[in-house]
Amino acid sequence: MYVPAAAYAQEDIPGRSQQAITKKSSQNNKTKTGLFFTDSGSGYQWNKGRNEIRLGGFIQADSRTFFEDMSETGNDYFTFRRIRPVLEVRFGKVYSFYFMPNLESSLGILDAFFESNYIKPFNLRVGKFKSPFGLERLQSATALALNERAFPTNLAPNREIGAQVFGDILWDTTEYQIGIFHGNVDNGSGIGDSVINSNSSGIDFVARIFSHPLKHIHTEFLRGLGFGVAYSYGTQYGSAQPGNAHLPTFISPGQQSIASYAQGAFADGSRERIGPQLFYHSGPFGIMGEYTISQQNIKIGAMSDKVANDAFQIQLSWVLFNGDASFRRVQPHNPITFENISALGAVQLVTRYSELNLDTKAFAHGLFNLDRSVNKAQDFGVGINWYLNRNVKFQLSYNQTHFNGAIGRIDRPTEKILFSRMQLAF
Repeated sequence: MYVPAAAYAQEDIPGRSQQAITKKSSQNNKTKTGLFFTDSGSGYQWNKGRNEIRLGGFIQADSRTFFEDMSETGNDYFTFRRIRPVLEVRFGKVYSFYFMPNLESSLGILDAFFESNYIKPFNLRVGKFKSPFGLERLQSATALALNERAFPTNLAPNREIGAQVFGDILWDTTEYQIGIFHGNVDNGSGIGDSVINSNSSGIDFVARIFSHPLKHIHTEFLRGLGFGVAYSYGTQYGSAQPGNAHLPTFISPGQQSIASYAQGAFADGSRERIGPQLFYHSGPFGIMGEYTISQQNIKIGAMSDKVANDAFQIQLSWVLFNGDASFRRVQPHNPITFENISALGAVQLVTRYSELNLDTKAFAHGLFNLDRSVNKAQDFGVGINWYLNRNVKFQLSYNQTHFNGAIGRIDRPTEKILFSRMQLAF
C-alpha cells in the first residue's frame, strides 16, 4: 500500500490514506461493494472497493481560562474551536476529490482540491489546500499536542489556491513538494469575509524537501530522525486603502492580537520565507523543531523597507504508556472500546518553548502600530493528553507568554491561560 508521507496530511479523516494503483494492489483488493462504517469514516464503495465515497470529520470543543487578565486582553469562554466535516471521493485508487468546509466562526471552504496519485515519485494536487511550508501547519489539527500552534505558524502560509507536485524519492527516504500558489498573507486561511477568499495580489512559489536518511538502517532508535527545509518566494502588492494592505496580524497562543502593522502601511513587492525543520520520534519519545523567517517589502507614505520577522519552536513529548510518538495522532496500543471498556488508552506529556521576534527596525520606521504591537513574545507551554482511542481525545494544557513592548512602550501583561479540549474524530 502506498501511504503518502506524513507531511501531506490535511486536517482530515483520521487515518486517511491514498493509494497508487498497481497490479498487486488491484489483485489483492477483495473489498465488496456496499455501505461501510468504520472508525475512520463511513460511506459507500463499489467496483470491489476501487471507488469510494467517504464521509468523516472532527469536532474540537475548547475552554480557555485566562489568569491575571486585568486589561481585557482575553476573556474566559467555551468555544467550538473546529467543526470540520469532510467529504472524500476516490476513483480507481488514483483520482480523488477532497472537500472540507469550516463551520465555526468564519464560515467558508478550507480545503477543496483534486488529487492524482500516479506513482510514488510523482503526484499532483490542484485546488485550495495547505501550502507545503510550515511543519506544524502541515500536521493535522487532530494530532496537535498542545491546543494552539506555535509562533512559527504566524509567519508561514496556511491555505492557498494553487497546484503542486509531490512524491517520495530516494528509496522512500525523502519527500518533496513544489507548488505555485495565489499567495495569501502569512497564516491566512483564505476564507475571510467570503466562502473562498484570497487576500493577495501576487503569485508564490513554494518548495519543500524533508528527508528520513536513516529510515532503512537496523539501528531502530535512529530511524525516526527527519529534517528538511521549506522555501517560498513571491510578490504582494497592496495599498493604503483600508482592507487592502495585504499584511498579516500576529496572534498569541490565547488567540489574541499582539501585533499589527500601522494604518496606511501596505505590502509593496517581494516576500520571501525560509523554514528549516526537524521531527524525531523513537518509541514513546518525540521532538519537533522549526525556525521560520519571513521577509517582506512594506511601504508607508514615502518610507519603504524590507521587514524581517522570525520565530522558532522546540517541542518535546513523551507517551507515558500504551502508545508511540508520531507526527500523526497517537494510536493507543490498547484502546478503549465497547468490547474493552476497562482499557486505559494512551497518555502523553508535552512541553514547548516558542519565540516570536518582530523587526526592531520596522518599529523605528513607524511600520508597526506602536500602541497595539509587541516587539517580542516568548511562550512556554505544558500539557497532558489522553487518547481513549483513535476517535476520542482529551487535552489539558497551560501556556504562559511574556511580551516585550516596542521601543519606549510599556510591556503587555504576561498572558497566562489554561486550555482544555474534547476532540471527536470520525
